[in-house]
Amino acid sequence: MAERLECTYQNLSSRFLVKSFDYQKQFCHLYAHRLGEMSRLLTPIIQKKLGSQYPIKKLCELRGEQNITCIIIGTIYKHQAHKPSILRDISEENQLAPQPQRQNYSEPEDKVILEDELQRVRLQLDQLQGHLMATGVVCAVLGDTDSDGHFDVKEIIYHESGPQRPLTTRGHSRLLVLVSGLDQLQAHNYYDALNMFQYWLSGSLGNSTDAKSMLRLIVAGNSVRSTAVAHVPTLQVARNQANANDTVQAVTQLDSWFASWAQALNVDVMPGAYDPANFMLPQQPFHRCMFPQASELASFQAVSNPYACLIDDALVVGTAGQNVADLLRSTSVESSLQALRCTLTWGHLAPTSPDTLACYPYTDNDPFIMHECPHVYFAGNCDSFETELHVGADGKQTRLICVPNFSKTQSVAVVDLDTLDCRQIDFNVDGS
Repeated sequence: MAERLECTYQNLSSRFLVKSFDYQKQFCHLYAHRLGEMSRLLTPIIQKKLGSQYPIKKLCELRGEQNITCIIIGTIYKHQAHKPSILRDISEENQLAPQPQRQNYSEPEDKVILEDELQRVRLQLDQLQGHLMATGVVCAVLGDTDSDGHFDVKEIIYHESGPQRPLTTRGHSRLLVLVSGLDQLQAHNYYDALNMFQYWLSGSLGNSTDAKSMLRLIVAGNSVRSTAVAHVPTLQVARNQANANDTVQAVTQLDSWFASWAQALNVDVMPGAYDPANFMLPQQPFHRCMFPQASELASFQAVSNPYACLIDDALVVGTAGQNVADLLRSTSVESSLQALRCTLTWGHLAPTSPDTLACYPYTDNDPFIMHECPHVYFAGNCDSFETELHVGADGKQTRLICVPNFSKTQSVAVVDLDTLDCRQIDFNVDGS
């Protein structure tokens, strides 16, 4: 087995760990804290970009005033006629036609509204900006009111994920491996690909140079299954028991894989949308009893979703993909990579939570706000591999990575933390 490079590591995901569970609270506390914290972060950005030329006003101060150019800070709300609604879900009780399921409920007629602590105002902006906007995004808007009481937008300013620490180059490759969607329930279809992946991690495929440079493997969710469980009404106890047994066997097999991989390098395992874990974000780490073999190794750990860590001086942040998938449903964003870039620009990991993406009802903070710009930002369980080196304000560089679903593509993503170069490694033994 290849001798590994040494590196420093720090888990920065403590803010995603829920200490006590209280589901009696309303989500207004989360929105209020998000607006307050993001307003504080946006104020110096506004001053740096626009100076003191335009005043920052509350919406209540715009009443009756026209043709006064100013800046307002608020939370975006998109009024969407086809957005999922619990009232529509139970409409069959009133003998009404049920709402058909839609993969995307963004329409040209959607109305974009900005609201602060007291009021709301309709935004007038170009069609493209409106289609790419999502509910829950906090931004600063420069413009003025018109005779109809709408706010004509001239410029939108986002947080852009805060400052970024310098990345020191070491002069040699430092590889981070990202895999997602192992879907162990279907692994019999690509068992050879998993074996090849294991050999590759250990440097047994003539890749000893790359193997020595591998620092860490992050498993970004949906390891047990990568699709929703089909709930078929049945009174057959045996069938339910068989499904449960399949899940237990899948977890047992995963334990063997993780134990083998952790003998080659450090392994971090995140839960995903369809794994046996809590449904709401942030998803808590798997209990160590689920993977008894792997948990005995110091190189293995179960982590939260979202997940943040510091490898040497590279900040790595990522999710199992729920935030990206929800944006693709609620906006006209065309690709997972574009959705990932939007969340980075907005400075928030999951802006659509809790509106259409379930999350814990925090009362005193919003852990999804990005206070520091990452060097590597990934989303797991994407249909295909996509990557881009995003250059933001002040020259900040972030490697965006859409990690492919292994069960569909039999491939993984590998990023060099020294250069931020990224590539896809394919283990499909049946493909061309």
